[in-house]
Amino acid sequence: MNQDLESLKARVRHLSVMIFDIDGTLTDGRIFWVPNSGWTQMYSVRDGMGIKRLQEVGIEVAAISGGDSLSAQMRMQSLGLRHVHFGSQDKVAHFEKLLELLKVSADRCGYMGDEVVDLPLLKAVGFSAAPPEAPDEVRAQVHYVAQKAAGFGAAREVCEFILRHRQAP
Repeated sequence: MNQDLESLKARVRHLSVMIFDIDGTLTDGRIFWVPNSGWTQMYSVRDGMGIKRLQEVGIEVAAISGGDSLSAQMRMQSLGLRHVHFGSQDKVAHFEKLLELLKVSADRCGYMGDEVVDLPLLKAVGFSAAPPEAPDEVRAQVHYVAQKAAGFGAAREVCEFILRHRQAP
C-alpha cells in the first residue's frame, strides 16, 4: 500500500492527531532486566524531540500500547502525552474513544505501529507508518515505511515527514 509522495503529502496535510505504539516503534523492541527495578526499554531522545515538535505545532500526540511497563509510563509522561493507553488488547476500541474525546475524524489521525496486532488500527487511520523491521505483511499495508530503525530515529523520521508536509491550521 506504500504510496507516492503526493498521496502521502495529502494524507498528512490536515493531520491533527498522531498515535504511536511503543514497543518496537518508539523502542527497538528489546527489553532489559534491571535488578531491583524490573524490565526496561531504551528510547531515543531524537524520537522524543520529533514528538515534542509535533506537539509544538498543535498536533495531539498519543500512545496506544499492548505492553505496560514503568519505563514506558515514565517516558510517555516525560513527553507530556495526555492520552496514553497501556495493556490494550483492542487498540481500535481505544482509538475510537480517543476520536470521541478529541472530536476528530479517523482520516485526520495517524498511527505508527510495528506488529500484526497493529493492522486493524493501521487500516483505520488516514495515515499509517511502520519501522523497517515490521513484518512484511505490516509494511505492505502501511502508507509510509521509515528508513531509520525503530528506537533509532524511525519515529523522528515520521514526525519530520509530517512537519514538512502538513498544512498549518
